[in-house]
Amino acid sequence: MVKIRASKLRDVELITDTGIRLGWVYDLSMDEETGDILVIVAEPDEDLDTSEFVTDHEGLLLIPVSAVKSIGEVIIIDSSKLAVKSKLRRLRTVKELVGTRKVEEPEPELDMDIDVEDEFE
Repeated sequence: MVKIRASKLRDVELITDTGIRLGWVYDLSMDEETGDILVIVAEPDEDLDTSEFVTDHEGLLLIPVSAVKSIGEVIIIDSSKLAVKSKLRRLRTVKELVGTRKVEEPEPELDMDIDVEDEFE
């Protein structure tokens, strides 16, 4: 595994695998307990419509690290793993539907050994 200093990522450009320029790395968000990087916080490109992207209260993009495909001169983001609001709304709707749906308990199977020959003799 190649190690990269976080300071080297600052201001690196983020582009999706479909060619959309997202912006530039501003910061990283980490899990305090494990030290795992969870999210790349990015300054959005001025031409990017951020209305469909997950952003923080300052308007910075929040890009899950799991969406990173490669890191080099630029960071390539897998657009299918990019958290966008429409995906999150669909996911929330599905969870709500599943949460309100009554799950039927399967009927218990009767465990009876019946010898067919004994019954009809």
